Formats: sequence, structure tokens, C-alpha cells
Amino acid sequence: MQSNFVHLRVSSEFSISRGLLRINEIIENTQKHNMPAVALSDLNNMFGMVKFFKKAEDAGIKPIAGTTLNLKSPSGDLGEILCLAKNNHGLKSLMRIISNSQLQQKNGCISIRFDDLKTAVGNIIVISGGPTSTIFKLAKYKKFQDLKTELKSLKEIFSNDFCIELQRLGKDFEEQFIQCILPIASKLSIPIIASNDIMFSQKEDFDIHETKVCINTGKTLNDSNREKLYTQEQFFKSGKDMHNLFYDCDPETLIENTYAIAQKCNVTFNTDQYHLPEYPVPKGHDFDSFLSELSENKLNERISSSPQEIKNNYLNRLSYELKQIHATGFSSYFLIVSDFIQWSKDNDVPVGPGRGSGAGSLVAYALGITALDPIEHNLLFERFINPERISMPDFDIDFCMDKRDLVIDYVAQKYGKSSVSQIATFGTMAARAVVRDVARALGRPYALGDRISKMIPFVPGMTLQKAISSQPILKKMIQEEDEVSEIIDLAYKLEGIARNVGKHAGGLVISPGSISDFCPTYFDPQSDSLLTQFDKDDVETIGLVKFDFLGLRTLTVIDKAVKSINSYLFSKNEQSLDLDTIQLDDPKVFELLASGRTTAVFQLESTGMRELIRRLKPTRFEEITALLALYRPGPLESGMHDEFVNRKHGKSKVTFPHQLLEPVLSETYGVILYQEQVMQAAQVLADYSLGQADILRRAMGKKKVEEMEQQRQIFVDGCSKNKIKKATAEKIFDLIEKFAGYGFNKSHSAAYAMLSYQTAYLKTYFPEHFMAAVLSTELGNTDKISTLINECEEMKIKVLSPNIKTSDKYFNVNSDLNIKYGLGAIKGVADSFIDHVIKVREETKFKDLFDLTKKVNIRLGGKKSIEALTKAGAFDEIAPSRSIALSCIEDILREGQKNSSQYGGTSDLFSSMEEVFDPYEKYINVKDLSEEDLLNYERDALGYYFSGHPVIAIEKAIKNLRSHTIRDVKDDGGRVKIVGLLNSYRQIRDRSNKQVAFIGFDDGTGSMEGIVGAEALEKYHLLLKENSILIFAGSVEIDEYKSKELNRRMYKMKVVSVSSLNEQMGKANKFIMIDATNLSNDSIQSNLVNLKNLNGDFWKHGNCKIHLKMLHENSEAIIELGEKFTLIPSSENIKLLKEIFGEETIQLN
Repeated sequence: MQSNFVHLRVSSEFSISRGLLRINEIIENTQKHNMPAVALSDLNNMFGMVKFFKKAEDAGIKPIAGTTLNLKSPSGDLGEILCLAKNNHGLKSLMRIISNSQLQQKNGCISIRFDDLKTAVGNIIVISGGPTSTIFKLAKYKKFQDLKTELKSLKEIFSNDFCIELQRLGKDFEEQFIQCILPIASKLSIPIIASNDIMFSQKEDFDIHETKVCINTGKTLNDSNREKLYTQEQFFKSGKDMHNLFYDCDPETLIENTYAIAQKCNVTFNTDQYHLPEYPVPKGHDFDSFLSELSENKLNERISSSPQEIKNNYLNRLSYELKQIHATGFSSYFLIVSDFIQWSKDNDVPVGPGRGSGAGSLVAYALGITALDPIEHNLLFERFINPERISMPDFDIDFCMDKRDLVIDYVAQKYGKSSVSQIATFGTMAARAVVRDVARALGRPYALGDRISKMIPFVPGMTLQKAISSQPILKKMIQEEDEVSEIIDLAYKLEGIARNVGKHAGGLVISPGSISDFCPTYFDPQSDSLLTQFDKDDVETIGLVKFDFLGLRTLTVIDKAVKSINSYLFSKNEQSLDLDTIQLDDPKVFELLASGRTTAVFQLESTGMRELIRRLKPTRFEEITALLALYRPGPLESGMHDEFVNRKHGKSKVTFPHQLLEPVLSETYGVILYQEQVMQAAQVLADYSLGQADILRRAMGKKKVEEMEQQRQIFVDGCSKNKIKKATAEKIFDLIEKFAGYGFNKSHSAAYAMLSYQTAYLKTYFPEHFMAAVLSTELGNTDKISTLINECEEMKIKVLSPNIKTSDKYFNVNSDLNIKYGLGAIKGVADSFIDHVIKVREETKFKDLFDLTKKVNIRLGGKKSIEALTKAGAFDEIAPSRSIALSCIEDILREGQKNSSQYGGTSDLFSSMEEVFDPYEKYINVKDLSEEDLLNYERDALGYYFSGHPVIAIEKAIKNLRSHTIRDVKDDGGRVKIVGLLNSYRQIRDRSNKQVAFIGFDDGTGSMEGIVGAEALEKYHLLLKENSILIFAGSVEIDEYKSKELNRRMYKMKVVSVSSLNEQMGKANKFIMIDATNLSNDSIQSNLVNLKNLNGDFWKHGNCKIHLKMLHENSEAIIELGEKFTLIPSSENIKLLKEIFGEETIQLN
């Protein structure tokens, strides 16, 4: 039996700071309790409203659009008020009110004024009376006169559209409020309803909701000072529950009033109309005529030198496309896109060649929207705009990362800031993050949450369920540790819930008028950005036009590289480089690609892709296009890539499903690779129009049985007209259907292949400039920089160390074609300080560090910047040594403070000194850094070891611990023991479902990969931490894959044991020899005193003795220091001995 009760106050997960219900859970609960309607009333937003309407209408439930707002009274007090839209005018009013409140927020507080609310009179229902409402508070504090005034005002303005709600949530003063308000409401004829302020589905969800609240507010559940705003009663109650709850307050009336309000609310979202912004066309033109004139003129410029027959072919295609664009009403769309792309090109903002199906349009090519000739590359317009199934076209435009915002600013100025908005996204509680969040909310130690989260693999689409299934250690922890089990149980229930509001990477909406007339907006004060409250899918659902302004790093790389190259060519009086005019069949470029040396080449640098490239050995541009289409999960799993390679190299015969398909499939050796080929096959075999063929392609992609059977019949009937037998047609249809599932958009693949070719060209002919540009776009990514520096080494390109006198902010190339290290890649150095130093350097030079303090405002960088520059070696050229530079830091900062107060003045300390004064004299006794320390400092500042290798730095100490260096490994397949630095560690399951790990390590002489089997992994997994120096033992064999990739012999190890350096040093070394033969007796005595005074723990627990070699009357003598002087020969202890006696004096035996 249907209940007449309707929940009018419901918060979903999209209230962000509160609310646990997903949209589908709201609908499911409404169905479960047989309710005819339900409202969504999230706090200050309508984030989920479009999804809510769609789900409700699909389920046959009436959706009610609402929101809960903070109403500011004349006295300045805030109280929540519930507003429901009666009609579409009311919805529009609420969207405008929400949008304005977002813009007017102060210190994160979002509120509205009474005057804002009055703009919606007659079109909204206003409900007040919850514990957070103004009237509740006035009653609680016995301000009865103010209460009556407030109620009369609301009643007078909103008449019968104002209601009072009663709640029994178990909060303070609820019963007193009910007793107080009922007689007043009766006297003023104000309707009363029952509500429950729903936050979650079931009573049992209360603790989960409290956890979510704590996560969003940064509180912990056990915080005694935490304000507890919610109760266990705020679950989705049935109509019967609500009737029983208000048994003493005329429940029939309270419930019927909710139903009456639901009947008054009739809102619809119009989803069958597009709202295109209007492009300002010249006088005498409409959108269609101006697009035709513009595209015809520009196409004629492109084909002016072509033979007439070719011209006619292009003009006919253009005429056809323009006719379809005019018919679909999308002329304005093309003009808008063309305009901001042309502005970008005119204002030095690099633009990509196109992406997605838009590259199939000749109009787009003529207007300069795309850079690929669709006729030359056999791309189809109908894949972009299908006249037989009209949908909004979608140009995804790539811009240079650094300048994308300039284009967005231009668009905002041209169409009005109120008409342009970026698009909101919703960050959800993903598996790793939710574990950390829950642990913190429960008040558990950070280390516990961190430990659990690190056991969850960091891969896209990972869930807690998948993690537990794939990680036995995590499963064991959950079973054995109650704290872990508690965290995971709560995390399960919160996983996937909306956690925050973000900004879409590139989506932009342009509306014909104010955005808030179509969609409420959200203002993000942190980024100062205006966003639509609907996500990208919902924006498109309501008919707004989304433009994708995507930032592509590769365009920034190309832009930087070409500018650097042209500057270099200009200095040599050589012709400048224009990538738009390069030939797409350069043999040297294809030689580079075939070698697999494609690090930093767009889309071609992954390990698997390089393997595929080496096998394919592409020789044509079309094969780069094919590579990008082949290297995806579907084709790889089907073996399509193997068939393609084998057919190219004649290992498999090139065949076609039917002879009529040879012209369609010859480019891909008979393999159906592209969606466009599916369309062309249907056209050639079964007389489909390309519009009909696009519908077939979509049907095959969706795999809807009923639709596929209809298409099969149409296809077979069409084939019969071409005298193709039914059985053959059925077989071909099945084959096409199979490959259609894997087929890729050729237009997109070809456009991105252009970028792949251009970056390969730059790497082939201008490697130094290209690599400097790539490095410059990765300043904040030290892992990537380390990989790229290694690639430079492989390419025999010299990368100079950071230098305060010559390095710029970015990596660049000097006249010797060496790459100068970018100061911006040093961790911890302030950008503003780098800019300042470079500007000062234009006018002067730095003689030494103290001269630098006179000329540069040190305070702009502070201690952190100076330390980082010192550790990176940037001051090596103006300081006697890095150790002295480090010792000077405090003095440098002190002098910098003095000089910055009288910026440009003279240092007090050295003002009276002569030019010959040595500012480093007081540091003359500072010891040089050990190689190990120097490398560790470099790693601190740069994120990796730059000038050497830590294993080589401790070579003397480890010579007894290894059987080989990596360079010395031979082909005999024997067992080896190698000391190496662990660089990479990846854990997976093997075919027998056991955990194994793939590792990568190096020792300064070479690098090696290894596999750690299940048994060894169980024993040694705690040791396997990246950046650790470990001893790996196992058998080695030639690594065929790596050997091919690097064109030299490489090995891999089957690891059977892993041990720590300190553990093995203690076992392997019986004594330490200190060679003091070059020291004076006084120095020896002084050093021995220092040795005795070392911390008591230094001499405990060890059994390694110390032998002292010294000269006595011109003869060498070796003295054993005795039983009191025994130690563990750990790397730390050896380092202390080196500090006392000198770097070269210590030898382990």
C-alpha cells in the first residue's frame, strides 16, 4: 500500500560536509517504503540534482528539487531554511540564489539574505522549524515576540507556500518547540509538516556518518570537545514510522501536508534542447553563411596549388559537410572553436593538431581547428557529426600547459564572465585515501593508517575488496589485528562516497546568457574559480555546450624545444624549423622509432609500446597511427597486435574477409583496426550510408542484443544486393562485430600520431634541445628527471651540474650543446628567489658567496633555498668546496639579513675590508665532505644521485660482500652476489596466484632487473624498500628484452636471498685496518683520544677488531687496539671512523 508521506528534507553525499546517501539509495529507500515522491535538499547546492531527477523518473518516482540554505536574519543570526521549487521558474530562482550566495561567501560561510529569498515568491515552498532554523532558536531562547514577527513576515510574503516542520530526532528542546509552535501556527494558519532531516539509510549507519563528518571537519570521533550535530534517528524512515513518531500531533494532517506539497512541486529538466552561445558574426551574415564563407576562403588558400580535379574533390566534401552542419544547427559551435583557436595561434599559445573524431571534419581542417587533412588520411566526417543521429559535436582541444589559462581568460572576456564557467568534479573516498581518513577520524596513529594504505596497490580502479583479495598480508592483518579490522570495516562503507569538490581538468561551459539561468554555480575560493555545480555529464544532459580546453605537456615540450632550436639556428645563420612543413616519411625518424629508443616520445615511451615498436619497425606514418590504436587492452588481449606485426613482415598472409574490403583494409594489412573501417565495410558491402554505418558501429559497441539482431538483418539484406551470399554475409558480420569491440577512433589516433612523429623528429635531429625541453616540463617530478638524466647519458648528452652563475630556472642548451641544469628542479628553492637571482645576474657577477649576499636579497629565498642550492652544488663555482659552502650558511643568512634591510648596500662585516680579503679564511679547517655525504646531500636537493653512485662511494667497505659488480657479470648462468641500490619494486600475483615481486637495482657499473619468488618474498619483503642498498643473491641469465631495448648485453636475476648491508658487513669483516702511516704521531694520539671518546654504544655488541697501521722509526707496524675496541662494522660506524682518520684510511678485512 502506498504511503502518502513524502520526505522533503533529504541530504545526499553531495552535501559533502554531511549526508551519506548515494542518489540511488535515496530512490531505493523511497521505493522500499512505497512513497510517491521524494525531495533532494542538499546544503547550499544542487550538485546531484540532474542525476537525482533521472534516477527518480526512471523508477517512476516524482522528484522534488530543493536545497537547504543559510538565511541571515536582520540581526545577523544564521538559520537553515528549506526551499523547494514549485515549478521551473522556482528552480531557476533557486539556482540563481545559490549561485549568488556562493560568490558572496565570507570566510567560507555561505548565506543568503531575506531579500534574496523574496525574489522567488510564488515559485518556491519555504519550510522552517528544524533545530538549526531561526524560529527554533528564537523559541529556545524565549524570544517569543521576535518569533511571532518572523513567522508573520514569512507568512505575509510566502502565504500558503510557507510551512513549519516538526522533527523528533532526539535533539534538545524539540518537545518544547512543538508545544510552543503549534498554537502559534494554528493562530496564523501556517501549515505544519513532519520531517526527519535524513542523513543516512538505516539507524546502523549513524557511526559511519559520524566518521564521514569527522573526516570532513578534521575532527576525531573521540574528541570530547567535538560538537555532535546529528543523531541516530536521522535515517530514512517509513511513512508508518513517521505516523507513529508524531502520534500526538495529528499525524494524518502532518503527513497529508507533505503529500500536498509534493503535488504542488512540478519541475522538469529539459534534456532535448541545446543551448548554444551566439557567436558575433559580421553584419549581413548569419551563423551558416559566415561559416560557409570563412571555411571556403580558408580551404581555397590551402588547395590553391592543387590540380582542378583534386580541388573539386575537396570543395565537394566541404559543401557536403557544410550542408550537414547547417542542418544540425552547429554552425555557431564551429565558429566559436575556430575563433579561440585562431586567437591562441595569434598569441603564441601552442595548440594541438586535434583529438577525437573532430579530426575527421574538412571544415575543421579548413578553419585550422585541426591540423590533419581528413581526405589525405581517409578520416570520416560522419564519425564526428552523424546527420542520421544528431548529437552535440565535441572538439577536445589540447593547449600548452603553461598558457591554457590565457585562452580561458580570452573566452571569458569575449562572451562575458557570467556566461563562462569551468566544471565541477567530485573527489571520492578511494581505497588508499579512505583508509588513512578513517584511521585519523578514529584517532589511530598516523603510522597505522599509512601502513595499511601502503598495502593497497596503487593502480587505477583499485578497491578495498580487490586489495584484500590480491594481498594476503593485508588479509592476514585484518584477521589478526582488531584495530585494522575496525578501520577496514568503516572504510568499506565510506569507499566511493563524495569527499570534496574539484575542478575538471579541461572542461569549460559557455552559455547563451548567465550560466546560473541553466545551472547553479559553485565558487572555489582557493583557486578563485567559478564552476558549474553539475558535473560534465549532467551539464551535457541539460543541453549546455562543453568545450574541452585540455593542457597537454607535450605541446609545452614542443614549444620550448622549437624556440630553443630556432634561437640556436639563428645564431648559426641557418633556416628556422617549422614542424608544420616537415616530411612525414623521414627515414632517420623511423630508424629511431624502430630501435625502440622512444623515451620522451609522445605516446610511445612505455615499456610495452617500445617492445611493440621494435617488433613492428614502422616505416610509414600510417603505422604510427596503427601503433596507437593497437596498444590498448582490447587489441592486446585479442592478439590483434601480433597478427598486424606478422602480416607486415610477411610471417602471416594478408587476407581480407571479402575482396570488396581490400581498399578499406589494405592500409592495415587486412586487420579491422579502426571504427572508421567498420563504417566503411558496411558502406561497401551492404550499401549503408556512412550515417547508418555510424549507427551500426555504435550498436556493435553497446552490444544490445535486440538492436544487433535488427542491424544483422539490415546488413545481410544489403549484402544480398551486392550478390554476397547470406552465409558469407553472416560470417563477415560476426567478424566485423568482433573487431568493432576493439576498434579505435582513427581520427584521434592519427592526430596523436602527428605529435608522436613530431617529438620523434625533434629527438632525432635536435636531441639536446628536445631533452632540455622535456626536462624543463618536469621540474617538480624528481623521479622523472632522474630517468631523463639517465636517458641523456645513454644519448651521450652531457648535463652540467647546477651553477648559480650560469644555470637558468629551466634546463637549456649552451653553445657547446651541453644541457645546463635548471635551478627550478632543485627541491626547496623558492621560484621567486630563482627569478630574482637571474634578474640580478643580468647586471652583475658573483665572486663568492658573501659577494652574492651583497647583490641578492637572501630573504626572498631564506635558509631553505640557500641550503638546497648548496647541497645541489649550485655554489661550487663561488666557494672553495661544498663542505665550506655548507659551513657558511648561517653567516650567509646573517649577512643577507643585514644587506636586505639596506638592499644594495654594503655588508657591515666586510665593509672595511680590502678587495684581497679572503671571506673563507675562518673556514680553512673545515673537512671535505665524504663522497657518500656529498651524494646524500645531492639526493636531498635533487631527489636522486647526480654526480656519482652510493654503491661506488662505499666500494672499499663492500668488496668482501659481493662476488661481482653488475658490469662483471658473465653469461655462465652461475650464482652471483651483487650489492645494489634498489630503484623499483612492484608486487603482483603470478599464474599460480602467488605473490611475486619485480625489482630493479643498480650499482654504478650497470643496472639489472630481478624477480623475487613467493618463498623469498615472504622472507625478505620487509627489506625491499626503494633507495636501500641491499645485497642480492641469485642466478643470472641474459635479459633478452632489455638487451634488445638498449642494444647491449643486459642480465636479470632470479633472486633467492636479500640481505641488509649492515648485517652482512658484521658477518663478513673480521677486522678494520686504519692506515695511519701518513699521519704524524700527534695526529694519531689526538685521533685515538677522539676514538675512545666515541659514544659508548659505538663499542658495544660488535666483534670486529681495529688494527692500526703506523710508521715507527721508518718501519711499518700494525697494532691491534684490544678487546675494548670492537664494533659492528656498519656503514654508519665506518663513516665515523673516516671522519676521525680520513676518507682513504679505512679498509675492511
